[in-house]
Amino acid sequence: MVKVERLGKFNEQLRELSIASLELNKLAEKRILVFIKNPNDTRLNNHPLTKKMEGQWAFSITDDVSIVYEWLSTTTVRFREIGPHSKVYARKRVKQQFPKK
Repeated sequence: MVKVERLGKFNEQLRELSIASLELNKLAEKRILVFIKNPNDTRLNNHPLTKKMEGQWAFSITDDVSIVYEWLSTTTVRFREIGPHSKVYARKRVKQQFPKK
């Protein structure tokens, strides 16, 4: 079994998801239980992320909704985000810094 920690951001997003769709929230909670019992369950489509999100993993709730997480140890993960691909995989804008005069 896997131990799960949740970031505040994750909890806020899960709350927003439950407001939008109680059915989707229930499905998310079921998938989380499946993940805790067996992260390699094929129903989850669990996979490592690449590029700017390298070192993080994701598994599917639906075709469009995923949970992004990171491994803290061999038995502990931290859930970072939950939501549709357009949100959890959105490119983060880097603030342009100008040289000081």
